Amino acid sequence: MNIYSMFRLSMVTMLSISCAISCSQDSDYGSKSGLKKKYRPVVRQIGKPSPSAKKIVAFAEQNIGKKVGDGQCWGLANLAYRHAGIRHRGGYVWGRRIHWQTEGVRPGDIIQFKNARYPYAYTDENHTAIILKVVGKSSVKVAHQNWNHIYRVTTTTIPLIYLRAGSQTVYRYEP
Repeated sequence: MNIYSMFRLSMVTMLSISCAISCSQDSDYGSKSGLKKKYRPVVRQIGKPSPSAKKIVAFAEQNIGKKVGDGQCWGLANLAYRHAGIRHRGGYVWGRRIHWQTEGVRPGDIIQFKNARYPYAYTDENHTAIILKVVGKSSVKVAHQNWNHIYRVTTTTIPLIYLRAGSQTVYRYEP
């Protein structure tokens, strides 16, 4: 295990512990003081992924550890769309914008970050990732490249409900 892998593992562990502590603190919030409980949305999968979405996920999973295209995050999603037979029109809009708190997320959805800040994690000005699966009630596992200047496909668990600053937008391709 190299130093990068050990650092990444320690960051994921710290993030998991932080999320567990925050969740347990939020569940007791206001119970003794009479205040309303703090609302936290739940990340969930609603519905099944389309055949195109399954191809997007398969492409991302087949390329874990490899450099796809020029190694940029946008390039992975763009080539996954091509693999699925989808023509992307360019830019950072990947289909219909999803309100993930009410519509849920599905494998194959694309998440676009803009200066997103989470406890122990952050993104650059624009970052694109493919959602692989829902993890627990707070996070999604994503495939992406050019994360921490690693120009190959890696996976990371992102705690969507703990966004502290910036934005995260989920898109779904629908023909």
